[in-house]
Amino acid sequence: MATITVPQVVPSSAEDAAALMKAFQGWGTDEKAVIAILAHRNSFQRKEIMLEYEEMYNESLIQRLQSELSGDFERAMYHWILDPMERQAVMANAATKCIQEEYKIIVEIACVNSPAELVAIKKAYHVIYKCSLEEDVAARTRGNLRSLLLALVSTYRYDGDDVDMGLAKSEAKIVHEAVRNGTTDHEELIRVVGTRSKAQLKATFSCFRDEHGTSITKALPHGTDRTGYLHALRTALRCIVDGNKYFAKVLRTATRNSGTDEDTLTRVIVVHAEKDMKDISAAFQKRASCTLQEAIAKETSGDYKSFLMALLGS
Repeated sequence: MATITVPQVVPSSAEDAAALMKAFQGWGTDEKAVIAILAHRNSFQRKEIMLEYEEMYNESLIQRLQSELSGDFERAMYHWILDPMERQAVMANAATKCIQEEYKIIVEIACVNSPAELVAIKKAYHVIYKCSLEEDVAARTRGNLRSLLLALVSTYRYDGDDVDMGLAKSEAKIVHEAVRNGTTDHEELIRVVGTRSKAQLKATFSCFRDEHGTSITKALPHGTDRTGYLHALRTALRCIVDGNKYFAKVLRTATRNSGTDEDTLTRVIVVHAEKDMKDISAAFQKRASCTLQEAIAKETSGDYKSFLMALLGS
């Protein structure tokens, strides 16, 4: 479930556009007014405000926000105001430019979204960048990492709950053969992870655990991973098995390690605030000694903090 709150009576897009222009005028921007409007409108309403603002003032609302705001707050607001599919396309493109460090973003987008959402993101990518996500991933990776990421972003998984237990047992054996010798000859493993439905994969992973007494992520080779492939594979497996638990761990790491990881906080909260942030927050609280809101309040400050807290429903 979403965490953003939208007023029962919402002003018209023209009224919101005028209120935003008022917030931009005078000495300094009224950031509280900007947050009060944009953090409490859904994606359809934000799109209407952007169109109305451009019609009324003959300028881009996105560009005006970028000039009026700064730092982590500006970056978070920029991503928030985008269409949800365009937003993830933009994030995916940025990740491809430093893919050896940011492949996890590609994995999250490919494995957490529904098949229809992934197609919509790739269509948005086409429109914005005049090429495919697959092209950019292939051009900037190699080896198993390329094979895995291409399999994940190219797939159109069955999205139902039907499971073939016979297939699950046989593919659990295939997976075991791929990982038992500590090698990375994973062609068949990548095929399975990149094509089967989430329900089918969960059944396969369950059969693997029942047969071998450990999870696939723990059975994978450990040690030096210079290509990032094994980390990307573990990320894919965790996203498929339990996306809420995965993102709760990501947020906990972002708020617990030395120095807050604002980019990660922004990515997770902005992408999921209108979707399943309540579930992620609940998973976070199970793993941590505090609520997500308490962690964010402690680790962030200023308008950036106020904006994230608003997206979390506080």
